[in-house]
Amino acid sequence: MSESVFTLIVLVGLGIPIASYVILLLLGYFDKEFDYLQLEKKKIEMENELHRVEYLQLTQQIQPHFLFNSLNAMLSLGRLGKTADLNHALEEFSKFLRYKYVEKESLVPFEKELIYTSHYLSIQQIRFGHRLEVHYQIDEEAKRTYLPPYMLQTLVENSFKHGLEKKTGTKTLSISLKREGNWVILQVMDNGPEFDTSNLGQTGIGLENIKKRLALIYDLYSELSLKRVSGITKATVIWPYTLEGKV
Repeated sequence: MSESVFTLIVLVGLGIPIASYVILLLLGYFDKEFDYLQLEKKKIEMENELHRVEYLQLTQQIQPHFLFNSLNAMLSLGRLGKTADLNHALEEFSKFLRYKYVEKESLVPFEKELIYTSHYLSIQQIRFGHRLEVHYQIDEEAKRTYLPPYMLQTLVENSFKHGLEKKTGTKTLSISLKREGNWVILQVMDNGPEFDTSNLGQTGIGLENIKKRLALIYDLYSELSLKRVSGITKATVIWPYTLEGKV
């Protein structure tokens, strides 16, 4: 046997155990890496589930408040003996109850939210009659966007609870929706009496609830603000323009 052949045999004999050891090390590394990735995936899934549960809890917080306010509005009609108006209000009430128990998505079309809110406004229109004026300025393109359910309704309800309920004479509510680039701007304005707009917490759970839900859903910029300008209270919400029920 020649020296070169013998050397080759020795090298192969030494190389196989070394290669096997390296392969075992790599397999151990990849196995640990796989376990790490599995743990990361499980962690993300758990965080998403916690966010989902928290979001659902926040959504459920809004609904009883809305229902109690609507019932109080109808009780007022009953006390005033306005039977026909009360029946009409009950019809509108049943329509937004239907929406409440059917809609389960984390985002809904703005058009659907507007229809839902209109049932609440119909009850208030019956209650206050010609003293209540409601104005809309809706950008057709922006109207296609999706938003968290009950967001518009909460803003409108807040206007009545903290402003229009206490306003004498003509009560004016305006709803504006427009698109600016990749964002949508929703404003709900009322001419109710002045109150402290510096702290959202003072207006009850509604606005703080919206703020928390926006933070849970969107990774991109979103904002909720409440300001008083020239005798008008303006609640403004900005969120990413979304064309489907997922983000």
